[in-house]
Amino acid sequence: MAQNLENVLSNFWALDIVSPLRKKPLEDLVCKLAEMSINYVNEQKSEQHLRNWLPWQMVFVIRMEGLALWKNNVDKRFEGVEDCMICFSVIHGFNYSLPKKACRTCKKKFHSACLYKWFTSSNKSTCPLCRETFF
Repeated sequence: MAQNLENVLSNFWALDIVSPLRKKPLEDLVCKLAEMSINYVNEQKSEQHLRNWLPWQMVFVIRMEGLALWKNNVDKRFEGVEDCMICFSVIHGFNYSLPKKACRTCKKKFHSACLYKWFTSSNKSTCPLCRETFF
């Protein structure tokens, strides 16, 4: 049973829910959830209970990740970092970068990934706002 439990937990951690935004309290929470799941299985003597319980815990952690992203966006706005004018977010939702690519004409900043998507979808290499050629 212990070997099967290790397999279930390793599959859970293999889902790669670790992110650069994660702070120490959230890491502690994830570790606590893993510890609770082991204790739960030891009490219930059932691996199936763990298999049913872990996905719900993962949903909780993913929601916490979304809250952490939102909080970091708000913090960066209060620090004076401007939004990307394409996705209207300070921190990019997938690669967690800040808007760094600036237009030489209008001086607005964009995420590299957002600009790439803009260039490929519009088939143009112009600024999304002022429509000047983007260098």
